[in-house]
Amino acid sequence: MNLKIYRQLAKKHGVAAEEIRRDMHSALNAAYEKPSRTPESIRAQSAVLRGANVPTPEEFLRHAVREFRRRTEKN
Repeated sequence: MNLKIYRQLAKKHGVAAEEIRRDMHSALNAAYEKPSRTPESIRAQSAVLRGANVPTPEEFLRHAVREFRRRTEKN
């Protein structure tokens, strides 16, 4: 699933799939290393299941897909 997402985004933006993953990794590092520290951001970050302090792009995508499905099934 993740590789397919990377490929689709890469094609849409005219870049390599690895660049998409690298950019996602950089964005996650920035978000988790200097969070806004609001109760909402702390709760959102702690909801992502991960093996380390910062989730990998794959861990984040799994969480995002689960959350999307959960919210769309409610409606």
